[in-house]
Amino acid sequence: MSSQISGSSGARPPSPAPPPLRKPADEKPNTQETAGFRENWPAWMKQLPRWSFPKEPNPNYQLIDHDKLKAHLATLDPEAVSQIEADLQFLDHELMRLFRERDFQASQSQNMYRLYQIGFMILAGLAALVGSLQALALNNSPDTVPIFSLIETIVALVTTYLATISGREPPLPLWLQNRRRAEHLRREYFRYLMNMPPYDQLDGYKRRMTLSQRAADINRGVYPETESEEGSG
Repeated sequence: MSSQISGSSGARPPSPAPPPLRKPADEKPNTQETAGFRENWPAWMKQLPRWSFPKEPNPNYQLIDHDKLKAHLATLDPEAVSQIEADLQFLDHELMRLFRERDFQASQSQNMYRLYQIGFMILAGLAALVGSLQALALNNSPDTVPIFSLIETIVALVTTYLATISGREPPLPLWLQNRRRAEHLRREYFRYLMNMPPYDQLDGYKRRMTLSQRAADINRGVYPETESEEGSG
């Protein structure tokens, strides 16, 4: 009786949960954006679109800072470190080139979508302002009414033009499509690096071939888990 634990069946009590990981205060988001871009801007202005967007993705962008990773791996077994470095080299050649492109295209479409939306808001505000001035001019200055009518016509033409070019290749679906593919590629990157399913049951060339096939499928819109394909391909 003395060996029994009061109020329990003798099972070991669960260990306390580890403290939550905290992001260092000086750590910045890991993106393809140029370091220091809009660093001193207010938070609400950092997401505003840019008129001049880069022409191509950053060829040196990595999902993991290799210098920081080497510092963390310094105390590990050299054989394990060698395997991780080999995986990183293969991922950079086989998957990162696809991720950089999809991530870049998603950001580019996002920027274009926001430019269109701001353009429509400016045109709507301008049309309301000109219409108000035109209504006031009917009584106070009838001679200026044709001028305001001309401005209203120009605003309407610009709005029609903007709606036409934005409708030919809508940026919102492209933004969502490329972002989805980029995030699936990101997940596949860490699955391979951490040897999670399906890579934990494979070895050698079969493991690398599986990564190549899954990355290529994701890049064209076929997701291995569901075998579903996006309508636009």
